[in-house]
This record gives sequence, C-alpha cells and structure tokens, in this order.
Amino acid sequence: ALKNLDQCWALWHEMEDRRAMVPNDIVLGCMLDALVCNGQIDEALDLFRRLKSRVPGNTVLWSTLIKGFATTHQAERAMDAWREMRSEGIKMNTVAYNAVVDAQARVGAMDAVSTLVETMAVDGCTPDTITYSTIVKGYCVKGDLDKAFEVFRGMQKNRMAGDSIIYNTILDGCTRHGRMDLADILLEDMEKLGVVPSNFTLGILVKMYGRRRQLHKALEVVKELPARHGFLPNAQVRTCLMCTCINNNALDTAFEVFEDVKKHSQSIDAKAYGAMISGCIRYGWLARAVALVDEAYGLNQQGGKGPPSRPDRKDSRGGQVLETETLEHLLRSLAQHGKMEDHGVPLLERLRAAKAPVSGRLFAYAMGGDNDTK
Repeated sequence: ALKNLDQCWALWHEMEDRRAMVPNDIVLGCMLDALVCNGQIDEALDLFRRLKSRVPGNTVLWSTLIKGFATTHQAERAMDAWREMRSEGIKMNTVAYNAVVDAQARVGAMDAVSTLVETMAVDGCTPDTITYSTIVKGYCVKGDLDKAFEVFRGMQKNRMAGDSIIYNTILDGCTRHGRMDLADILLEDMEKLGVVPSNFTLGILVKMYGRRRQLHKALEVVKELPARHGFLPNAQVRTCLMCTCINNNALDTAFEVFEDVKKHSQSIDAKAYGAMISGCIRYGWLARAVALVDEAYGLNQQGGKGPPSRPDRKDSRGGQVLETETLEHLLRSLAQHGKMEDHGVPLLERLRAAKAPVSGRLFAYAMGGDNDTK
C-alpha cells in the first residue's frame, strides 16, 4: 500500500480536506513513510513541518525522515535532523541513532559516525549489533578495511557477529578494495565458526575469485558451497559466474553457465543476454552474438514468442528488450569486419518484421549513415 502513493494522497486529502480531521502522529508517520518509500523526501519534510504545530515531532517521525536522507545519501541533512531533534529535546533511542549512523556510513563519513557514537552515551543509548554492523559497513565504504576488521573483531569478541550478513559486508569491502589477505582470514573464520553462507556470500566469492584470476575456484565454490549448506545458487549468482568466465577469457565455459541459467531459471533477463553478446563481440564470435539477439527477442521460435522475462524488460511479443548500446556495439563490430550485409542488415530486418522496438539510430548504422562511430 505504501508504494501506491496516489492512493495514499487520496486518503490523506479525504481526511484533511473533506472531513476536516487532524491526523495523529501514527497517521502522519504512515504518510511520511509512504513518501520516503517513494523517494519524495522533500515532500515528506514539507508535510512534517507544515503539521508540526498540530502534530509535535517525536522519535519515530524524525527517524522516518532520517531514513529517507540515508537512502538518498544526504548525510549532512541527516545530521541536521539529528541536531534539531536534540535541540528540541526529543528523546533519542538506539533506533534513531542507528538511522543517523547509517546515513553517514553509506557515504563513508566516519568522523561523523565517531561523533554520533560518543553522543549516544550522553543520551543514554547503547550501541547494538546494528550499530556496529553499520560502522563496519562505513569503514568498508571508505576503504579502511583494517579499521573495519578491528571493529568486526570486537563484535566477534562480544558474540555480536553470529550470521553471514556482517561477514558479507566485510567480504564485499575486501573484494572491492583488493584486500584479499583479509578476505582469506574471513573465509577461514566462517568455516571454523560454522557461519552459514547465503547466495549473497556466494556472489561475493565468485567476484573475488574472478578478480584474483582464479576461475577454477569460482566454479568450485558455486558447485560445493550450496551442496554443503543445503541451498541452490540463484540466477544472480549464476549470471555473476557467467560474467566472471567472460572476464577470465573462458567464453566456452560462460556458455555452459548460460545454458545452466536457462535450465534453472524461469526467465533470463536482458542483462544476462547483454553480457553474453558483449562477450561474443569481444572475442570475435559475431555470428554467435547475432544468434543470441535472435534468441533474446524470440526471433528463432515459432510464432515469434520469446522466452518469458521480467515485465519491465518485455517487448510487445513477450521477448527481451536489449539495451540499445548492446545492439549498436554488435552492429559496429559487424561493419568493421565486413559482415553487415550478411548478418547485420538481415538481423535488423528480422527485428523490424517482428515489430521489436528498434531505434532509428540502429538502422543508421546499417546504412552507414552514423558518423559518430567513424
């Protein structure tokens, strides 16, 4: 219901305008939450300030606004809200502090986080597992993995690091910032302490081994980890593995994974097709790339019906809608290799005949009329 903002506003106007009712803090909180969930942070703040004389601010209302600032990476506005709360004598709690800490951690503003943690004690609030996990995330965002690891070790000592979420946070940070030494220590800890991994863990490991040019380990971990812990790799993990194969010069293996994705998933999205097409172009497998476009749009299936896909990536026939840049890249490569007449033009004709959405710019490539690529 919160996502249906038009309906929320209709109910709000019914209450305020037609019935002349004054909302209480619970109703206002729900409306603020609806606005925040739909990315309308300024509108939420305006509504809050308009009603402030009739509905005094409290911790929940302020926390909702701060959550909005956090999700939109407006760290300084979150700090301003926190300062205003304290100046008005609003009673702080750990949930409210966690929201402000999260806003700072998302942008790596760790000096502000330190100030907040120090002030928690003054306001009688005790940091909890969420607080420390968020601090770890902030140091990972900043790239200070040694400090993140220091906080993490403190959490372990106090038995606050029991599930895979905090391990995933640091593993992801280690992968992004090239700290494979710490990543190996974390993996040993997880194994020793019996921390159960998730598909998110698996995806991070695939990326990590890919960046270390250890494709055999990426393939191995996708095969062994789910079997050991009783879960199946999801489509995101398999797509990640497919991209890792491409980046490690193993296009044949990428196709094997791609076929596995099709076998285990109800649908394959345009991103997966785009990655495979780009991989084929990179290695000069242009005919294979054209065949993938046909498959993605369902041009090689009777009746023009493509494979089922997500609603936001379907065309009118039920097939995929590939990114224009992917098709442009393919056409450029076909032209450069003298294969436009044999492969490029027929492909465009098939797309047009099937009423697939194709921009005029793509036909300009086929006609050699786009000078931007010369």
